[in-house]
Amino acid sequence: MIVHIRKSVLLSLILFVFTISAWGQDDPYRAEIGFQAGLNGYTGDVNSIADLNLLGKNLKNVQGDFGLMFRYRFNQRLALRLGYDYTKVKGIYAYRDGAETYSATLNNQLHLADLWGEFNFFDLENNPYKRFSKRYSPFIFAGIGMVLTPSYKSVEPRNSLFTVPLGVGFKWKMAEKLNFNIQYTHRLMLGDHLEGKLEFDNPIPKTTANLLNNDKLSGLSIGISYDFWVRSCDCPGGTFDNSRKPAAQKTVKQKKPKRRR
Repeated sequence: MIVHIRKSVLLSLILFVFTISAWGQDDPYRAEIGFQAGLNGYTGDVNSIADLNLLGKNLKNVQGDFGLMFRYRFNQRLALRLGYDYTKVKGIYAYRDGAETYSATLNNQLHLADLWGEFNFFDLENNPYKRFSKRYSPFIFAGIGMVLTPSYKSVEPRNSLFTVPLGVGFKWKMAEKLNFNIQYTHRLMLGDHLEGKLEFDNPIPKTTANLLNNDKLSGLSIGISYDFWVRSCDCPGGTFDNSRKPAAQKTVKQKKPKRRR
């Protein structure tokens, strides 16, 4: 089943890239680069959504997230984002096994790499001369990723697993080349060892609240990015900025009528 999921996600990304190549390109910059920071929360074998009481108590274990991103903009609506994030699954978690409540101390480093496609609901463009363009837009995204857990030790080499990141966000062009981003990311893990301990690796039985019995990582992050890589433009003036401005209208001076003597 996991193999079919991977193939479906990869095929969707390939179709996404080839489809958007036919769309118009009105944005003067091709790409942006930036950084983000936020908080991540883990849910899994020792922090299950099946027990909301313990889930609330374990909120104290949320960890910081720091990362870098590169975004290629095909047009004002569609973009492809490549990102890296560093975070941890760390803390003392309370979990229930039958009628008993136990605690587990976790400290597992996570290196996350993601590639996803983004869709803006508005034409995101800093162009005062275009009627329907906006400097802000909500957006949605989905893609494929991978997480590395170098500190995880087991009999089998399971230091990496595939993920399916998806979420929603908001973009705002603060200035000509500066952008503000806020996003909520939910990562579905195609594996079950974010805890970093062998005893929590795919324990049986599976719970009704987690049919695949896999871990999940959710987080909220805020980022700043900078536009670069100007597009080539076959337009009047030689640059995108000049082509977007309305053409100046010539003023014709009227001749004064000659007085008759």
